[in-house]
Order: sequence, then structure tokens, then C-alpha cells
Amino acid sequence: MVTTRTELISTACNRTAHALDWLDSSLIAFGAGDCVALYDPSTASKGIYATLQGHTKRVNCAQFARTETGERRGVLVSGSADGTARVWVQPSWECAAVLRGHAGAVVAAATLCLADGLAIAVTAGTDGALCVYEFRIADLADGAVDLEPVQKVDVGARNALAVALAVLPDGSIVLATGNTDKRVHVYARGGGSATAFVKALALDGHDDWVTTLAFAPIQPRAADAWASNAAIAHWAPRDVVLASGSQDKYVRVWRIGVASEQQGADAKAVLDAVADSLRTGASIGDAPLSTRAHTLAVAQSTYAVSLDAVLLGHDGWVHSVAWAQQAHEPALVTASADGSVMVWQPDADAGVWSSTARLGDAGSGVLGFLGAAVDATATSVCAYGYHGALHAWTAQDGAWTPGLSPSGHFGAVHDVCWAPHGAYMLTASLDQTTRLFAPCVASGWREIARPQIHGYDMRCAAFVSAFCYVSAADEKVVRVFRATQQFVAAWHALSADYEPGDSDGETHTLAVGAALPVLGLSNKAVDAAHVQALRDAADDSHQVRRTHTDVVASAAIARAQRGQDGAPPPPLEEDLLRHTLWPEVDKLYGHPYEVFAVAATHAGDWVATACKATSERFAAIRLYSTHTWQPPATTTDAAALPLAAHSLTVTRLRFSPPAPTADRYLLSVSRDRSWALYERQPHADPTRPPDGTETYGCATGPYRLVARQQKAHMRIVWDAAWAPDARFFATASRDKTVKLWPVEDREPVDVDAAKWKPVVLAFPEPVTAIDFLPSLLASSSSSSSGAPEYVLAAALESGRIFVLVGSGDSGAALPAVWKPSEVPRSQTHAAMVRRLAWRPRPSRSVLTAERSWHLASASDDHSVRIIAIDL
Repeated sequence: MVTTRTELISTACNRTAHALDWLDSSLIAFGAGDCVALYDPSTASKGIYATLQGHTKRVNCAQFARTETGERRGVLVSGSADGTARVWVQPSWECAAVLRGHAGAVVAAATLCLADGLAIAVTAGTDGALCVYEFRIADLADGAVDLEPVQKVDVGARNALAVALAVLPDGSIVLATGNTDKRVHVYARGGGSATAFVKALALDGHDDWVTTLAFAPIQPRAADAWASNAAIAHWAPRDVVLASGSQDKYVRVWRIGVASEQQGADAKAVLDAVADSLRTGASIGDAPLSTRAHTLAVAQSTYAVSLDAVLLGHDGWVHSVAWAQQAHEPALVTASADGSVMVWQPDADAGVWSSTARLGDAGSGVLGFLGAAVDATATSVCAYGYHGALHAWTAQDGAWTPGLSPSGHFGAVHDVCWAPHGAYMLTASLDQTTRLFAPCVASGWREIARPQIHGYDMRCAAFVSAFCYVSAADEKVVRVFRATQQFVAAWHALSADYEPGDSDGETHTLAVGAALPVLGLSNKAVDAAHVQALRDAADDSHQVRRTHTDVVASAAIARAQRGQDGAPPPPLEEDLLRHTLWPEVDKLYGHPYEVFAVAATHAGDWVATACKATSERFAAIRLYSTHTWQPPATTTDAAALPLAAHSLTVTRLRFSPPAPTADRYLLSVSRDRSWALYERQPHADPTRPPDGTETYGCATGPYRLVARQQKAHMRIVWDAAWAPDARFFATASRDKTVKLWPVEDREPVDVDAAKWKPVVLAFPEPVTAIDFLPSLLASSSSSSSGAPEYVLAAALESGRIFVLVGSGDSGAALPAVWKPSEVPRSQTHAAMVRRLAWRPRPSRSVLTAERSWHLASASDDHSVRIIAIDL
């Protein structure tokens, strides 16, 4: 029986302003591609533990419901570019309702849970509408239902970018929207479900789009505790405070309270003077700072809405505001495009709001923050930036310190491959980065390096050795990268799965570090001699700009000091962006179009590449020696010809496994529905040691075409894989089949003459990725044949993953009977799986390690997953 469990979910937060929210100390939810990711910030080793699937396009917002008192409830509403919002309910987090009604993308949502069990949700869309929904949580327990809006408000061309809900003292409900007309619009309705929201007033003051809103109801107990704070002493019990943030870089705090006759009649002029002063820098003069209230009439009650404070401190657009209420004073957290997150609190001595913390590294390369959330106690903050990475800080003894948080790609992930020793894996994504993941001491699987931050979308990668890989992007060259001594040292210290034998002896030749020049496009190596020369060049070390190595060393020391039990924590996002690059050591030229597939031999002596092609002329495969990084030569002193067998883009290249004969075959599959098999040839002088300069009698160099099936499938062939004993290989196609093809030893008189009889495995959807377990398994207790077993993993276009076990009966050319098992849908992807890769060795941390393996997968849903599979 096949059992599975999730070891890693790596993904990033979407680039929208309301994509993340905080429920309690053990749950943060954020939009990740088409899913909602659930993250546990209380446990370093848990990270992202689930994704909620259902949306068909990007999730733009994810917000937990609030109660009448502002407390957070286990009801999550997510809005998507697919035009729907979904309601997810704790503890199962199954989808309980689908909210329909928008003709465009949903960009903001807010939910209010009333004491009588009624929940009110409001969504804003790009179609210029506000949709209001009503439901009872208890009625949604039996499964997902479609809900239509009970009210639809047309806001016209001035779209609402943010929405917020709160309850007034008399039970009436107030709705605030931040619009592109630079105003905060206020709607109100009486208590109960029979009334509708009515436009009450519009609050002026901002000079640009209002992008974020947050309500904070004031509780009597809190108001009493704040009476001694001059900045908020006038806040009365059951007042409602609204914070609004805008692209004008300011945050405004508005107070909604019961109307009072003592409010000054001249406050309007003062507010205008304050606004003019902020815009022009002119003095306000001697006018007293007063706040004339706007009148808000709801049912039988009248309220006053007044400007309470203007917060100045950000230098860029304000994307997010979030409240947290402590017993001694409230806290407001704001996130801005200026790359900072600020914590604001009322200053009792000065009588004004002031910034008590400014979080974020000014030189980290973070291109501004799009959102931030704070826990209920205002002691932990989680923010996300333009690249989707989460940033966490915790306050202790008055000081804020950065902490671990999940990281991942913010674009479709197209490739994943394991290092030869299986200690870490490399991923390549359309977000223009490659990333390394490894199991770390006390913190589980983590990103430990970001070797390449490129200017083109990454397509594929392959390891040449444990510390060298090649990668290809949407460009005509293949780039070669080697690790640094700093990476090796950090990996040894961090890894929970490291053994001395995992290092292959090449560490002494590695550069010390790597850096990207200011105007450069390639990572450059930094060696020890260069570092020492820089240090010796000046007498005053304080006048010398710190080198890359100095920065990395200080960062490593700081991480070690933060570690526990002598184990340093994994690098933070700031470290990954700046200090974990690998130097580029060479480039491979020759392709006329963007490279689409790469592969390296298991011995690490040859690299095969192929590019996008629309004709046979450009669909050839090129080989490069890893000794010289040049194409092979023939006995005629001419460069070897590319391997030609296809007429369209080659989608996958696979070398045969080390046993029984290392890298004997090269397999290619193509968009033209065919596969081709190439066999390795000896070099012309067998007495000469292979150093990359040997010549070959074959015109195509070290490999020649020996077999081809031109119409192997009915549709495009996406992937191919070798059985661990190289007796056969498999091809996966869009025609919903996987076919197994035998390998026969014979001299190819005609490469197209053979009559191939494959075993066909049918699937319910197009198959996009496959991979064989790299080892034959001993027969399980349930098997009657006693023969060793093959294990094949197959992924489908919808994200589903199957594991098939077939008996390797020596009397049959191909295993004909396969037992399929599907990985639970909650553990798989929500979009097309681009690549599957088994770890080269079984897990070292499981007692039943012989039959416990890790399967890595990469998908268009922006995520990378590792599933532990017990066979």
C-alpha cells in the first residue's frame, strides 16, 4: 500500500495588496497563484502545510472575518481574478460557499460575523461593483453552495480598491470603501438582514487612490486603559476607528462616534488649512487644530465622523494598514512601496501618533512591500514584497528581530532536479531565478541558496556534478554555474541530511564567493586573493567599502548568533537575495533560438541541449564537453554535427541510468510526437584519457542515432523517463497515455524500420510529467511473483499525481501490469505539473528508509512540493 505525506510546499505570495491576513498565533493565510496557502508561523519546521484549491485564476485577496468587537474568526474569504470569492471555514478549511455576482476580477473582500450567527461579506471588483452577501456559518457545514449577492452597489468608473466593515454602537453596520477618486466612501445600513446599504458620505483628504482600509472597534475596557494617553484619550467606548492608506504616501485615522454638540463650527477651515500645509509646506498659523465632524445618520442614531490623525513617514505608496489592540494602547502597522513596514502607536507624552519601529532592510533589494499583517498582540508582524517573499519580525524586550518565514517562486516553476548525491534540489522558474532547497536542522526543508537571479524567464536546469549545474532561459545561450566555498560551508552547517561522502572532492577549486557587478549581467567569482588585495590596498579600513565576502561573513555570524544549540538558522530573504549567488563560469553557444531542454550525463562529462524549433533545421540536439565546454570534434578535425532526428521543438532530453552501462543512451522526445534514441560511441583513440579533446569517428561525435519512432503518440510528447535498469523507457503525451518502449541491442540498419510494440498506460487527462524511481524495489509482501518492482510517477495537466508499481518479471520484455495509486488531491498541485523528480536515494531519516522515497514536483501554480512516499 502506498502512503504519502507532505514534506515541503514552497510558494510565494501573490503581488496584490490584500493577499495576506493573520488569524492567530498558528495561522497565516495568503494567496499563492490560484490557491490560498496556509502557513503556521509558530513552528519553524512546519511552514506552509496546506493549500486551498478551487479558484481557477490568481487569488487577489484573502481576509479572515472579524466579529463585532474586532476579533478574528476562523472564516476566510478569498477573491480571485476568476470573478468569484470563496468562503473557507475552520477547522477543515473546506470550501463552504462560492460567492458569485462579479463580471470582473475580485480585488478586495471583507466579512463581518454578527452575534446572532449572521455573516455579511462584501466584495469589490474591477467591474465597478460592490456585492453584498449574507449567510450563516452553521448553514454552510454540509458542503459548498453558490451564493448570489443580496445587494449590488454600482460605484461606476471610480473602482473600489479596498473595503472594510464594522458595527456601530446601536447595531447598525457601516461599510467603508477606498476608491480611485481619492475618497473614502461610507455606506450604512440598520441592524438585521432586511435593510440595504445606503451611501451616507464621502471623506475627502487623500490626494491619490485610496488603496487600503481597516476598522478598529474601541472596547470599553480598552478605552478606560487609554484615558491617560493624550493622543487617544478622547476615544470613547464603542467608538469605531478607521485607518485609510493611499498612494499619496499618507495614512489617515478617522473616528466614528456619537455626535456631540460641542464640536467646533470652524473645524472645516482648520482641516482645509492642514491639507494645504501638507501639500505646500506652508505654516498652518495660529488656528487651533479642531475636527469638525461629518454627520452620519443611520436609522434613529446620528454619528460624527472626524479626522483624528494624519501619519507621515512613508516615502512611497501605502499599500496596507492593519490594527492590533493591546490593553495599554492600540497599534497600527502600515506597509509601503518604499520598502518599509512601520509600527505606529500613540505617544502619551507628545500627544500624537508616532512610529515606534521601522522594519525592513533598506539595501536588501526588496522592491517595496505590498502588504503586512500583525498578530492580535502586536508583537509579531508578517509582510510580503513585490517578489512574493514573506518577511517576519518579532518584538522582544522592545527590539524587533527578523525571523524565518517561507520562501518560494512567484512564477510558474518549469523544472526541478536533484544533486547527484540527493542532498539538495534545484528549481527553475519563470520568475527568473533558480533556487536550492535542502533539509535543515530544526527547521525542515528550506531554501538555502539562490544561485541565479537572471533577467530572462528560466526554463530548465541540470546538475553536472554536486557543485556545478547548467541552466537555460528564454535566451540562446546555456550558462554554467559552480558553487562557492561559502555555500559549501553553509550547507554543511545547515543540512540535517549531510554526510561527508556527499562532497565530491572539488571544493578546494571553488571560488570564495560570488557577486553581481553593478552594471553586469553575469555573476562574477570572488576569490580569496582578490579579497585580500582589497583589504591591503588601503591603510584605513573604515574608508574601504566592504567586500562581498565581508558582508557574507558578517551575515553568517549574525545568523549563527541567532541559532540555537549551535546550529545556525537558514538564510533570510535578504541574505538569499545578496549573499548566496553562484559564479557563472562559462556560456555555451550555438542555438539560433531560445533553449528549451538541457540534460547532463550521470558521469558529468557531456551536456546535451535543444532549442525551440519550427522546422527540422533548428530541432537538432547539441553536445558539449564539460572539460572544455566546447562541442566535440571528429577525426576530420571538424566540429561534430548536431544530432538531428526531430522536426519540432525537443521537449525533453534524458540520459540512460548508470547501470548497467553508464549513459549508454540519450533519449529525446519532441512536439512532433516522436522519440529518438542515440547510442554512445567510443572515441577514436581509446588509449587516450578523456579530457574533452578526444576525437570521434562518428560525424555526430560521442552519440549517434540508432532508433526513432516518428508517430509514437497522437499528440505532443511532453516528457520521458528511463527505467532504473535501462531495459525500457517511458514517454508521456498530451494524448492521455504513457507508453513503455523496450530497448533492444542491435545494429541499426534502418533507424525507422523497427516495429515497436509498447505497453500503453491510459490516464483520464493529458500526462505532462513522468519519472521512474531510480532503484528497483524488492518485491513487497503483497506481490506473488517475487520479482523486483518498478515505480513510475505520473502527473497530469490538472495537477493530479499518480504512483504506479509494476512487477519486473524477467520473462517479459515489459511490465504489463501496473497498480496505480493516486496521491491525495490536498497534497498535489492546482495547475499543470511541469516536472517530476525522484530523489536519487531513499530518505535517511526514516526507519523504513528502503521503501520511503521523496518525490519533488514543479507546477504552473507557482509551487514546488516534496512528497514523502512509503512504498
